[in-house]
Amino acid sequence: MARAKKFTDPTDLAICEVHRRYVEVMETVRLETISPETKERYLAVISSLTEKLAMPSKPLSEIVGEIMAEAGPFLFQAMQR
Repeated sequence: MARAKKFTDPTDLAICEVHRRYVEVMETVRLETISPETKERYLAVISSLTEKLAMPSKPLSEIVGEIMAEAGPFLFQAMQR
């Protein structure tokens, strides 16, 4: 069953579509190709991001700063492979 469209703003709709596509690609293309070690790190980062985003009082700029600090080492390591 398709989700009812909650937004009417074109940018909001585009963001929702990109999120949907991201999940689809991760589930159908990428997850099978990622090492168990990388999956653990990715899970930690995406879990942390989700928890932070769930706090409506936390400014997005603060969330981005925290996630960059947490994910930075992982990103740099991935770039060196």
